[in-house]
Amino acid sequence: MLIMPVVALFYNENGLDAESIYLLQAVYSLSVAFLEIPSGYTADIIGRRKSLILGSILGTLGFVVYSVSSSFAGFAAAEVILGLGGSFISGSDTALLFDTLDAAKRREEYLRFEGRISASGNFAETAAAILGGLLAAALGYRSVYVAQTLIAAIAIPASLLLIEPPVEKMQRHPGPANLLAVCRHALVVNKPLAAAILQSSVTGICTLCMAWTAQIYFVKQGYGATIITSLWVGLNLLLALVSAWTPTIDRLLNPKLALALITLAIPCGYIGLGLLPVMPALCLLFFFYALRGYATPVLKNITNQFCSSDIRATIFSIRSLIIRVGFSILGPAIGALSGHFSLATALTCAGIFLTCLSAASGLLLRRRLAENSAAQP
Repeated sequence: MLIMPVVALFYNENGLDAESIYLLQAVYSLSVAFLEIPSGYTADIIGRRKSLILGSILGTLGFVVYSVSSSFAGFAAAEVILGLGGSFISGSDTALLFDTLDAAKRREEYLRFEGRISASGNFAETAAAILGGLLAAALGYRSVYVAQTLIAAIAIPASLLLIEPPVEKMQRHPGPANLLAVCRHALVVNKPLAAAILQSSVTGICTLCMAWTAQIYFVKQGYGATIITSLWVGLNLLLALVSAWTPTIDRLLNPKLALALITLAIPCGYIGLGLLPVMPALCLLFFFYALRGYATPVLKNITNQFCSSDIRATIFSIRSLIIRVGFSILGPAIGALSGHFSLATALTCAGIFLTCLSAASGLLLRRRLAENSAAQP
């Protein structure tokens, strides 16, 4: 992601304000959501490898469109293509990893590998932030999007080299009725799974929205490309280090304390960013990213424990759908509030809402996990 340090600056250069930026990301989220569950279900039927190949092609095409666009309409078209590509990748990657380890009789190592993937991705984004900032300084913001297209294209040969592990075959005949049955199983029948999906989704909404909120916050403070790049490098480096050490941290932390940190400290980050002076707010933002590095693999691991391989991609697509729909509502709401009042007011209101929502979902997950543990022989 070469573009992240300069994305808000690039949008501003092309005449977009904070409300338009959030609206543009809502377009992407709704594009993902449109095919999220059907694409995950398709991946469970035709294979995760084919789904990832298609997603990689669409992802590359989306950045091609971005590279030649300079208006909200052009950017929106690019986001729609990227969203469709993201819908075919989302869920398929996690399912492929877990089922590969399961086939190799190494299922218990999932958390370590998920942490390793998160860490390597964020180390890569840290390096990309430096390169993107240097490229923007030398050749302008648009050159970063051209280079991003070349980076995205690497996913195509990478996906072609993947190997599909053997998985359980879907018991029912594939079709809309079966898809609805899977959704009902995930959200109603399997109560521990439903609670895990809910908490993971709420946390995902918090972390996804903060990635864009941080960019807008930096620009509001008057920071240029050099400072934003430095901050983004620091945030992603911390995120990568925590992700890499997730299994060790998970062994050291009390489970109740860990869940409390995830459910309360993450959404409260919005309140702190809205109310605190700049330096304490930035420190809180770094703490937020450290928790994000731990929470994402842990909550994915919990979710994986309660679903079978034949519906795994669909389950994670349901999670992603909730995150994307949530962000498509929350992001424009923050943008609208910041336009009518201030960014600080918008962040405080969003933080209060997210804290209440996360606390409720956290309590439900804790209860379901305790019930499931008590029911085990």
